[in-house]
Amino acid sequence: NRGHNFSLDPKHPNCVGPSKRPYHTIIPGLCTYPSKGAGEKRVLANCFGVMGGFMQPQGHMQVINNMLDYSMDPQAALDAPRFCVE
Repeated sequence: NRGHNFSLDPKHPNCVGPSKRPYHTIIPGLCTYPSKGAGEKRVLANCFGVMGGFMQPQGHMQVINNMLDYSMDPQAALDAPRFCVE
């Protein structure tokens, strides 16, 4: 239940409230190519997502690292083994 990560306790860092964005695991990844100059729009390179709960942000970085640094295609990058730092 993704709602489990939200809190109604006003002292909790994940408290629901105005202008708050409580942490949850629905985190899509989106990459753009750098703009070529000031005022130019960025162009979409890819979008991706990984499963993993609290490991998800680490998984996103490992997937994008595999694509950029190791020239893996998206499927290979997603299929590659991952590690989790707790």
